[in-house]
Amino acid sequence: MHKSTNKRCKSNGKVARSGRVARSNGIDQTEKARNAARIIRTIWKNPLISRYEIAERLHLERSTITHQVNRLLELGLITEISEGQAGPAGGRKPIHLAINKDYGYIIGIEMQVEAYSVVAVNLAGEVLRFKTAEKLITPEHFIQEVLEIALNFAEEMGGTERLIGVGVGMGGIIDSERGLIHYSIPLHLTSPLDFAGAIAERTRIPFLIGNDANCCSWGELAFHKADGLKNFLFTLVQFRSGNVAIQEYGGVGVGFGIVIDSKVYTGTNFTAGEFRSAYWTDGNRAQFSIPYEEIMTVTKNPQILERFTRELARNVALFVNTFNLNKVFIGGDIEAYDLDAPAIFAEEIRHNWMYPTPPACEATYSTLGEKAVSYGAAGMLLYRIFTSTHLPVDYEGDQDPLVLSLHL
Repeated sequence: MHKSTNKRCKSNGKVARSGRVARSNGIDQTEKARNAARIIRTIWKNPLISRYEIAERLHLERSTITHQVNRLLELGLITEISEGQAGPAGGRKPIHLAINKDYGYIIGIEMQVEAYSVVAVNLAGEVLRFKTAEKLITPEHFIQEVLEIALNFAEEMGGTERLIGVGVGMGGIIDSERGLIHYSIPLHLTSPLDFAGAIAERTRIPFLIGNDANCCSWGELAFHKADGLKNFLFTLVQFRSGNVAIQEYGGVGVGFGIVIDSKVYTGTNFTAGEFRSAYWTDGNRAQFSIPYEEIMTVTKNPQILERFTRELARNVALFVNTFNLNKVFIGGDIEAYDLDAPAIFAEEIRHNWMYPTPPACEATYSTLGEKAVSYGAAGMLLYRIFTSTHLPVDYEGDQDPLVLSLHL
């Protein structure tokens, strides 16, 4: 069995950037990087795949597959897992390949007004460490607070040497491609903030930022890739007990992560998924028709909780049936309560459906609970890596090829 060597190299919490691309022929190197990205993406989406199957799926020469797979094994990005069964004609048994889940780890952070949660996951999405803590976050110190949370947690993980990057999720209108926070009600950011630029001035560790509900969708795409998810909705429901959240909007926040054709849809101005109930009444500080004074009691009053869930489900039903989605995830704090929210959602989806055949949409809990946003933020970064179009594995230098693939 091939023994791989992980040659990743980082120092002082910063990703080294020395070295030059081995480039005897620029076009040839670009093609190699493109093929490497296609190969590792295929392995990521299809664990326990063989070299032969990769060649068949990608229509690449066996020599190309052999060279690239050997290089990925050498870097420690993939590993050989087991031998498969020989074909009917006999011959050598195929060796199965998989992503090396222990190649490194990713940190995911959820930033709230008065608290944060942070998680570390490996490349298989297995949670290595998780914690949540109270902390008052202010716009003036937001960048520094995020950086300190990430670096302190990395130290708890043994340092930054194996840290691939950090994903951050928060409520607001966010351009995750450019790393720009346009607006955030919960964190009181009322003017655009160049998050990516500010972070880059302080560290070379890759940071990505995204809307909290969108992060949850990226998490489902990244860590449940084998489930064939293509068109779904992630409904993020958060119940906040802090004084600021209670006073401003009743402590109940809802947002949607929308996935169409396996891509997170953010809309023209990155506001897709921002939610206000179709039954909302003018002047209500909450997002629903339920008066502010009543929705404040949603976590303590079962009748208000069911009424809230029913109104939310009716809004979701219209969206689900209009766009013919096949799954609805319900995630966040609502998972912890004694209420069958998926059954209520399914009932309202059926009620809204106009045809005699039942709607082909399943409503289910996400099972991530309080980890939903931070876990999803880690998934956002992992998804960006493995859907990159280029993976420069022949880079002559000590920078991590996964970091290079982020194009930051």
